[in-house]
Amino acid sequence: MDRRHAWSVAARLLTGLLVLVLVAWAAGEIWVASIGDAETELMRSLAAERSQGLIELARVVTWLGSVWLLAPCALVACFLLARAGRVTEAVALALGLLGAIAIADAAKALVGRPRPPVEHLQKVTGSSFPSGHATQASAFWLSAVLALRAARVRPRLVAGAAVAAALVVVAVAWSRVYLGVHYPSDVTAGVVFGSAWALHTARCLYRGPARGEDAG
Repeated sequence: MDRRHAWSVAARLLTGLLVLVLVAWAAGEIWVASIGDAETELMRSLAAERSQGLIELARVVTWLGSVWLLAPCALVACFLLARAGRVTEAVALALGLLGAIAIADAAKALVGRPRPPVEHLQKVTGSSFPSGHATQASAFWLSAVLALRAARVRPRLVAGAAVAAALVVVAVAWSRVYLGVHYPSDVTAGVVFGSAWALHTARCLYRGPARGEDAG
């Protein structure tokens, strides 16, 4: 990748990051202002129906979207990709996670939505919109699937990884709501923004002049 192309990619990545932060901010403000307390009753009803078995399951599943798990996974995956000569894929995977963290943190600070007024079954800090776990999980696991695809792994394996990634993201989103720390709209937004960032990152990095044949 020549210097001119590298600057162009960096500019597109930064622009995409800023656009997603602004869209998340606008979406959060509009949703909170228009919906108000409509989701509150849903959360209270769900909290009243929680079972101990599902609570324990949610506490385990939710780690699949935690940065404390995703960061080490990203380091190992990036090392293996780079060692195999797939540096672009390693960079895309790392940026997928880092960008998702930045988007979620910035949007949380800008929107400032309070957490659901129910018992929180996991210790949390910060505001509610969007879900950091859902954003991170969507971006990381989708980035991993896209990296496998770009590395020309067998289509069946990529398809299997895609199904597994989708199930993980859905499970993480469910766990955040079930634990009472996020509204459904928080996790939905997280999945949308995390996925959008992963796709944008892949589009920027995998469609360069030297990698045009890998696009698709």
